[in-house]
Amino acid sequence: MTKFSGLFLLFAFVCSFHGSAQFFSTDDKLKDEMFLREVKVIDEFIERFNDDPSSFIRREYKKQNKPYELSRKEILVSLFNLENAQWNTNASLGEFFRDASDSVNPPHLAFADSNWYAEAKCTFMVSGKKVEVPLILQVQMAKNNGAKWMIAGVGDNIIFNGQPSAVPGLSDYQPKPINKFIATSSYATNFSELVNTFADKKNILDYFTPDLLATERGKRFVNMILQSKMEFKYAADIKFYFYQIPNWVFEVEEFDRKSLNSGWLINDIKKVPQSEKENSRKKLLQH
Repeated sequence: MTKFSGLFLLFAFVCSFHGSAQFFSTDDKLKDEMFLREVKVIDEFIERFNDDPSSFIRREYKKQNKPYELSRKEILVSLFNLENAQWNTNASLGEFFRDASDSVNPPHLAFADSNWYAEAKCTFMVSGKKVEVPLILQVQMAKNNGAKWMIAGVGDNIIFNGQPSAVPGLSDYQPKPINKFIATSSYATNFSELVNTFADKKNILDYFTPDLLATERGKRFVNMILQSKMEFKYAADIKFYFYQIPNWVFEVEEFDRKSLNSGWLINDIKKVPQSEKENSRKKLLQH
């Protein structure tokens, strides 16, 4: 595969769906096809990226007695936001398709792998006013071999200035054998579970990564929660950042539209050598 053949494939796919991507009618067949093509949850995005034989889309095609003829390359292309104009100038896109569609050792994503993150723009009430603070969450394995979300990063905000950075009980903190957790499914409800997380002040430290608790901002954030200076209201504009594919970092966002190209889709991708990925991660976590 040449360097730009993957890029050509994307353009060809865009052209083939150009007429239908923006079109919507009440035709039941089109509605059914849009439902099948929509990437409804991030689990489904991961399934399709991996071309999982038991993926939802394959099962639905089989249930409806439809032939499933999408190749791995076509599935990969369909996971991109085809309305993003940047693909016209992203010269490294062909390399990504070459790497991601390797027929011998294709790369795979894993939900339980900690090498990906969710960014949630969270709204809090502080002194009677709404304040937005981005939170970065990371999937980690619990001691019972289950997975959970943990808060791994806190965005900067002027509200943290002057707050104490000595968290009561932090120096003696030891994770409990069965500690509290944010359920992996909570992303599907825009992390509404954070209402209960921040109300659980007795176990508040269980929800944060040790690396974040070692930072000044992390400590100040926890203190404001403990002192009831911040009240979580809701989270919105969820994004996911995947670091799992060697030499690549890509962002996945949700596109809610009546189209054959909708749901959770790649909206940005960068070639990042392994030697530079840690710097990229630190920038995301703001540690």
